[in-house]
Amino acid sequence: MLYDFVIIGAGIAGSSIAYFLKDKKILVVDKAGICEKASNAAGAFLFPKVGFNTKYTKFVNEALLYSFDFYEKLGINTHKDGVFILPRDEKDIDKFKEYEKTFTLEYQKKDDGFFFKDGGWVDSQKTCQKLLENIEFKKIEITKIEKKEYFILNDKIETKNIILASGWENVIDIPYIKIRPVWGQRIEIKTDVKPKYNYHKNCSLSKNFDGIVKIGATHERRWSEKLPDDENSKILLQKANEIIDIDGEIYSMKAGMRAGSIDYFPIIGKIIDTDKTLEKYPEIKKGRIPKEVFYKNGIYIVNGGGGRGFSNYIYSSKILSEYILNGKKLPEFLNSKRLFIKWARKLDKSF
Repeated sequence: MLYDFVIIGAGIAGSSIAYFLKDKKILVVDKAGICEKASNAAGAFLFPKVGFNTKYTKFVNEALLYSFDFYEKLGINTHKDGVFILPRDEKDIDKFKEYEKTFTLEYQKKDDGFFFKDGGWVDSQKTCQKLLENIEFKKIEITKIEKKEYFILNDKIETKNIILASGWENVIDIPYIKIRPVWGQRIEIKTDVKPKYNYHKNCSLSKNFDGIVKIGATHERRWSEKLPDDENSKILLQKANEIIDIDGEIYSMKAGMRAGSIDYFPIIGKIIDTDKTLEKYPEIKKGRIPKEVFYKNGIYIVNGGGGRGFSNYIYSSKILSEYILNGKKLPEFLNSKRLFIKWARKLDKSF
């Protein structure tokens, strides 16, 4: 059987791009299963970004609004009850006063923080499973990739194209793309406490749904072998109690390595043939922008979405699918090309 696309990774990144390419002959593969690693540990909170109205803030909030609309049309419960975002400390209070001047989303001022109606969350596993409905999936690890007339994976799977959605784990070495692994944990608490809102401060905290409140946060901005444990769960509870008094039984603990890019934006597009491009345009190392870059035919990526994967990847995958199917130009701030130029310049020590 010859596939149009094999997507490596069945977290939210792989599930999202698979959905947008579902009219093609697709196979999704993952060594752990559907939404079994970082995406399973995600809180899957859909919260706005509070900050100056930079390109990144604009992107995050555009992705958020698109994702709410997308999920609701797909019949996925977004628990859109709004979110109360609070300053973390005294310095943040001053920053919030400046941020407020540039807000583009609808909000209400409450005490020292801001309430946004566009706040909610989704169930991570149910979401990925819904996105992959009627799409072929195999639980296998890809250990070998050859290119002949088509790509041959593990000596038996033939495909015209590969899409890399494998998070922080490399399947193919791409020298100019460095993924930052970020370790985070999520806990769920069985409790009678009913928070008035979804909240975000030093952690994200959901409203009570069926007797469960979920709490999530980033713990270490690096790779970690840690499994979810009582010690880190206590840290999460301490952070939650800075927002609202909450107690109860820990119902679930999950942890995983989120995949972030060096500039926070997701990475999408074709993979560049670095050797061929540098051979023809060695002046790139001196900081010059090349007239063109050469790509590895049939290899794409969607990665680096960070802690906002359940909105960033939906929006980014929509953009990537339009590029693949219709040749629509990718935004420069998402295109993997941006990282290649920065990487190439660092190859010349004198520059």
